[in-house]
Amino acid sequence: MEEAKVVEAKDGTISVASAFAGHQEAVQDRDHKFLTRAVEEAYKGVECGHGGPFGAVVVRNDEIVVRCHNMVLEGTDPTAHAEVTAIREVRYNFCDIYLCFCTLPIH
Repeated sequence: MEEAKVVEAKDGTISVASAFAGHQEAVQDRDHKFLTRAVEEAYKGVECGHGGPFGAVVVRNDEIVVRCHNMVLEGTDPTAHAEVTAIREVRYNFCDIYLCFCTLPIH
């Protein structure tokens, strides 16, 4: 296995190149896919009149398990932000207050 390549720039910053070729691109592609779904959810929320242009998805094992958008206007609940609503949905749907191994892409 290759070792990570450490590079120091003239301004003193240090960057580390991944030892795994293509790893960064794969992560970016995956993140882009999930962020795109969060953006779609944000548009949906605005079209429905539920709240501002914010969407969130909860991802577990590279699969979206919850999609939510801002619901502040719909329920007159100032805490119903997209990410909060998504976390609540995980709790209601999976009876799981621990979001271990989950990511929460938000737009």
